[in-house]
Amino acid sequence: MDQELKAHKWQLVAKFGLIYTLLSVALNLLAFITGSQLSMKFVNSLLNFIVVFGSMYFGMLAIRNEVTNGFASYGDCLKSGVQITVAASVLLTIYFYVFITFIDVDFIDNLMTESKKQLIESGATEDEIEQQMNAMSMVRSPWVLSIGGFLGNFFYGFVASLIIAFFVKRDDPDAAYKSLE
Repeated sequence: MDQELKAHKWQLVAKFGLIYTLLSVALNLLAFITGSQLSMKFVNSLLNFIVVFGSMYFGMLAIRNEVTNGFASYGDCLKSGVQITVAASVLLTIYFYVFITFIDVDFIDNLMTESKKQLIESGATEDEIEQQMNAMSMVRSPWVLSIGGFLGNFFYGFVASLIIAFFVKRDDPDAAYKSLE
């Protein structure tokens, strides 16, 4: 791949990583403003699913069509998806740190309260609740939560890439003949 195509590929990776990030941030801020961050988990998860899969699909498709002449192996598509995921995960980690440090300073406390409420509703014993709360209090740092968020975003994006690459791949029918030359 020549330098111009490599540069174009990285532009597309950055573009779709940014789209993924901006849509995720918009959903998060909307949930924060409406107060539905912890209460409407299913709806928020569904919308996040659409954002992730849509951004990845269209990003991989753009790379396949614009950089590799309409053909890409499963591995090439997977690699493009992972690159988009890494770009978005880095940006989302920075956003999440800023969000829980400066915007929603009560996020961690609200998360702890909601977790305790769910444990009580599930019938956990007092000792189990105390153990969970102690474990959660050890990772209350915004840095620790941000790193966990990065790993979670990366894992989610990687799984999405594994699935989407299957649908985006398009093998070059002339490749078998070219390899014989």
